[in-house]
Amino acid sequence: MSVIGPSCNLPSETSPGCGCAAKIEPGTEPLTEPGGGKAAGTAVAAAVVAVACTACCVLPFTLPAVVLASAGSLIAVFDHAHGLMTILSIAVVICAWGWIVWRSRTRGLKIRSSVLAAMCAATVLTATAALWPVMGPAVFQALGVAKKPKHPAG
Repeated sequence: MSVIGPSCNLPSETSPGCGCAAKIEPGTEPLTEPGGGKAAGTAVAAAVVAVACTACCVLPFTLPAVVLASAGSLIAVFDHAHGLMTILSIAVVICAWGWIVWRSRTRGLKIRSSVLAAMCAATVLTATAALWPVMGPAVFQALGVAKKPKHPAG
């Protein structure tokens, strides 16, 4: 049993395209003009390429602006939250020291040196954050980063 019908001839070197022609009944016309599918496919491909090129060309210009705007807003939020976060950090460090000392005394265990190192680092960083409004101008002045006030001529 052959899959190819008797009206379908295999393509040869001289035949154009596929040897199987669509059967059109007399009195009916095709729904599209010949080549209409190719034009639609070309239009779709052109649209896809246009979208890809737009994303490829526009994204490098807009992405950094969006990222910087987002980072700037986050930094502004953190700047306004500095006081609250510093107070929260001080409370957490004090509670952590209390819990470590309490656990070592109730269990009779020696505090590990890695725990002491981590807690000392947390204490120093928290103290630096708490004292930064006082230390900041002096640090910037020592580094030569701060703007020097202009004295009025007189």
